[in-house]
Amino acid sequence: MPVIADTTGGQGDIAPLVAAATPWSAGVDLALCGMEVPVSPTGVASGYPVFATLPTVVSALSASGWDGCATASNHAWDQGFAGVVTTADTLEDNGMGYVGTNRTEAEAATGYQLYKIARNGVTITVAELSTTYGLNGFTADPAWAVDLNDVDAVAARARAARRQGAAVVVLHTQIGEEYLLEPVTAQTEYARAVAATGEVDLLFGAHPHVPQTNELLPGGPGGKGMWVSYSAGNYLSNQSEAQGTVLAGVGLFVWADVVVSTDADGTQEARVEALNWHPFTVDNLGGHRLVDLAAAQRGEIDAGCTLSAEEIDRRWRAVMDTVNNETYSDTIPVPSGEPPVPLPRS
Repeated sequence: MPVIADTTGGQGDIAPLVAAATPWSAGVDLALCGMEVPVSPTGVASGYPVFATLPTVVSALSASGWDGCATASNHAWDQGFAGVVTTADTLEDNGMGYVGTNRTEAEAATGYQLYKIARNGVTITVAELSTTYGLNGFTADPAWAVDLNDVDAVAARARAARRQGAAVVVLHTQIGEEYLLEPVTAQTEYARAVAATGEVDLLFGAHPHVPQTNELLPGGPGGKGMWVSYSAGNYLSNQSEAQGTVLAGVGLFVWADVVVSTDADGTQEARVEALNWHPFTVDNLGGHRLVDLAAAQRGEIDAGCTLSAEEIDRRWRAVMDTVNNETYSDTIPVPSGEPPVPLPRS
């Protein structure tokens, strides 16, 4: 709610707040966000413990270069089935894909979102999956409305997506413990189990609300490994050191370099060459605006930023002490062609 209050007129247009990160989200060929809370079916936003956001948040995400969202989270059922439907409708109305929650049994039976990316006369298909560990005590009714963590189900959906031409499969999963800087056993074991299926190329974790490290796990398609980012932290929120760690106010933009080759018979093979990340932080007192933490640490601080040089350096050191430095990048991605096209879920 404090973030919504800082948007123009309190109407939920977060585009000015996330402007520092927009070159990054608009620069990748496919930008997939994690939608933590549902869009309000009544048009009224609400905060903790039962959340709802506004449709203008989604339109701002679209305008900032995001192409789709993972919608399975522990808050996915905060507004019931009406919230599930409203969220999907709003994303769809803004030309974005969505997965993890389902409006119909047909969508649930599919269980993935496909994106078509055309490059140099070749069309590449990427599949996105999304699941969550639970619903904060709620039970989805109908049960198929929200996809829950299940390694076998993930593998089956990934295989089905590949039968529909997917060369890359990306999984977003809510799992872990809030505000812990190291992945817990549940996260690492789940990631290794997913990698062992050989069906998933990339795993993006969420729920800890702080940045955590990444690593290349054995397994993955063709036994070539699967990258996992255990947590990117918060993109835009009102969380702060009051949660017990300064990193509650820091988030990562995480992206992968993917090379896709096509055999003589037309079969596509994808290879994830690298995982990358770049840190941003929220200036809570400065209107909840994102700050490029790396640029600010170099002294490139925008007018109006309330964070001192000492505070910026403290946040910078904290994230660099936590996340795999070998995968850090300061290079803004550049799109290689036209935006992707999300296919209808059903």
